[in-house]
Amino acid sequence: MRWLIAYDIADTARLQRAYRILCNHALPLQNSVFLLAGSAEDYRQCLDELLPKLHSKQDDLRIYPLPGGGFSRSLGKDGMPEGVYLALPE
Repeated sequence: MRWLIAYDIADTARLQRAYRILCNHALPLQNSVFLLAGSAEDYRQCLDELLPKLHSKQDDLRIYPLPGGGFSRSLGKDGMPEGVYLALPE
């Protein structure tokens, strides 16, 4: 399963903490946008670590499940370094 995770965090310290946590679980695609590819357990572990660090009234966290084999298109510079390819579990 794949999830697109995006956030808008008001406090700099919480923002940096959220970024570090998400980098341990997901692939950064853009500023504040991540792709989490894994099992439901991977998703739960990520949220269990991330949610207590956020402020429910000041921060905004959005998580969208992505369909398997879904269409995607990008414009601009490549999100992956040259020679690095993303292989998602089926």
